[in-house]
Amino acid sequence: MRCRVIILGNALDDATRIERGISTDSPAAARKIFMLARLLRSTRVRAVVVSLGRGRQDGSGRLYSRSVRRVGGAPVVYLRFLNLPILSKLLSAVEPIAFLWRGRKRARSSTVVFYNRMAGYIPTLVAASILGYRKVLDLEDGEVGLAPFSAAGLGAHISRRVFDRLCNGGALLACSALAEMTGLSPTLCYYGTVGDSKPGVTWGADVVTVLLGGTLAPSTGAPLLAAAIRMARAERSDVWRRMRFVVCGYGESAGDFRALAASDASPSVQFLGRTTDAQYRSELERAQVGLALKPAGGILANSTFPSKVIELAGAGVLVVTTDISDVRQVLGTGALYLADERAEGLAEILRWIAVNPTHAESLALKGMSAVNDACAPAVIGPRVSAFVCGRMA
Repeated sequence: MRCRVIILGNALDDATRIERGISTDSPAAARKIFMLARLLRSTRVRAVVVSLGRGRQDGSGRLYSRSVRRVGGAPVVYLRFLNLPILSKLLSAVEPIAFLWRGRKRARSSTVVFYNRMAGYIPTLVAASILGYRKVLDLEDGEVGLAPFSAAGLGAHISRRVFDRLCNGGALLACSALAEMTGLSPTLCYYGTVGDSKPGVTWGADVVTVLLGGTLAPSTGAPLLAAAIRMARAERSDVWRRMRFVVCGYGESAGDFRALAASDASPSVQFLGRTTDAQYRSELERAQVGLALKPAGGILANSTFPSKVIELAGAGVLVVTTDISDVRQVLGTGALYLADERAEGLAEILRWIAVNPTHAESLALKGMSAVNDACAPAVIGPRVSAFVCGRMA
């Protein structure tokens, strides 16, 4: 019987996000969930995304009904979202159970993939076990930095115990270090998938465009870039006229880039704020360099994988990244790594790119080749499909 996979998460496409007035979503997480569904469907697995379709409730009492859309060729079922305290989370905790109940006759040939180890998924995890579904954990983030006797720490401990007990299909891991944060077996590292669009990178232009997208906060290294740009401007060197920065996203560091964009000094900065997926892809097609700056000394350094590097390198963009997680294992010498995570270190690398565009382009091509070897759908698809559906030898 053909395998059926239900991916449970909170992925949102732009239309649904805007319709429901949600601004607290994670575009990177959504992209990885949608790409996983698309990857599985490319191997003839019947994959569907079931999204909680929620954000932070605003107390308005407004109820959004269930809806169905196609995103990247995969069907996505958005569950109801109620804007009321407490009731909002209760509804989101039980809504997926109704979906599993309707498909219970096919439970034995179906797998539920839980995106991350969320306490709110526990009722659905228990229901899936009772109904006979195969369960797989897609572990993207380790719970780190939590006080053991805090409410968050206790909740994380309980979630880990329950998921380790009930996920009979093992775990997909965002990076190899996460194997130490789960007792599940078997495990498979899944970094993400490159898109199938052809790279449109052109290095012949006089100006090199550097792109930073996503959450703009200390945990993602955004202040490091802002400091490097200020340092570059203080130099007043003509070399910086060869470089411009485009920043997309939102977060506590957004004000820094908004202020930098208000000046016409070199290097120039364009701050776009929160963009749609289509707008971001358009900016990615025009960029030559992409940044992934999560601090190597930060709590997220080895507890997750910056899936952004797969997207950037897959699009033919030169990746400038901190040396965290399994990034070097995937990109090898096809990226530039920050050995000095200070503004001086980042500015030095960016200056080298501006002066040596031909060498930078060759590195970008090497990175694109490396990520295709590791993450192209034809390479990773059969392995992920076999793992999720329980067909591994």
